[in-house]
Amino acid sequence: LFLGDRTCVPYGDKVIGTNHVLPTRGAARYTGGLWVGKFLKTVTYQEVRDKMSSAQLGEICGRLSRVERFEGHARSGDLRAARFGGGQIDWARLDELTKR
Repeated sequence: LFLGDRTCVPYGDKVIGTNHVLPTRGAARYTGGLWVGKFLKTVTYQEVRDKMSSAQLGEICGRLSRVERFEGHARSGDLRAARFGGGQIDWARLDELTKR
């Protein structure tokens, strides 16, 4: 779409980024025309910025992972909960887990 009387198709084709190439074979029902974003890769990321948040997430991760029987994930969460939460966490008793 070109909005307003100061915008025109040649601007879109040559200088402001949109393109007149439209999707074919019915794809216009769910996607728009060709634009630079079609060539970019989306990258997602997560970042925990403080120790207390990491400790709380570690505790939840340990519990949830154990319910799902992902022991490696559970231990990773337990270790972070202990490291960033200031010591051993009551419910996870890592020494008892290693005896099994």
